[in-house]
Amino acid sequence: MKSFIRLGATLGIAGSVFLTGLSGIGNMPGLGNLEAIALPQDQVVKKLQEVPVFTLTNPKGEFVVLSRNNASKPVSQVGFFISKQDAQKFLDNRLKKENPQLAGTLQVRPLSLADYYKIVQESKKKSDSVIYTLVPTQEQVASATSMLNQNGKKVEQFNGIPLFVPKFKKDNSYLTIPLAKGNERYIPFFFEKEQAVALLEEFKKAVPKEAANTEIQVVDLYGVMEALNSSSDPSINKIILYPSRESINFIRSLAPNQSPAAKPVAAPAPKK
Repeated sequence: MKSFIRLGATLGIAGSVFLTGLSGIGNMPGLGNLEAIALPQDQVVKKLQEVPVFTLTNPKGEFVVLSRNNASKPVSQVGFFISKQDAQKFLDNRLKKENPQLAGTLQVRPLSLADYYKIVQESKKKSDSVIYTLVPTQEQVASATSMLNQNGKKVEQFNGIPLFVPKFKKDNSYLTIPLAKGNERYIPFFFEKEQAVALLEEFKKAVPKEAANTEIQVVDLYGVMEALNSSSDPSINKIILYPSRESINFIRSLAPNQSPAAKPVAAPAPKK
């Protein structure tokens, strides 16, 4: 049973996106003209459906649109947060101070990353002037920046949504985990560095001779989403987005009677 999958150049392309200065999906660069579509749209949406995001809405369920001036040009923006706590802090610490009457009518509303993706796609079709921004957890941005600098990448700040992927150094292959009964194994992309570290440490204990050949790669969520949507690499279907611990606890709170998500376990690498 293989414990890793080679993605070839696919994630090499996705991984390069994090150095392009992304700050929002509106200026996301393309990844080139590839011949095949990796996944049908419904499968892309299904992968994104498992990750919650959080935004602010009024009692009618309408998004809160914030306006600001950017180089003397007004910009309208709707924020979607990876962390529910960050969304609540934004409401409590900023909006309630700037406009307490409005803030008193607002609530933090959960959606899925798939909902965000569909909103952005629909916005593109309509040439919507509103920017739908995905806001990362600053702690994970700091972790991503630190890891990149430790690996020789001179980055002042990671601009994007960082994901952390346990991998092998030599052959650009990735640790995999089982999600259900059977032989299917998948590549976890974690929203938290700590989750990736825990999986990698577990693998090192199981296969200590491979410890020196492992590392954690930092990639950008936008690049991964683009790769899911346009890459011709068949292994792209093995990627899963693993929510943060905070988000997993939130999901469990919505369905307390359901079995919790299985703890990821990496299998030993095959003998060479």
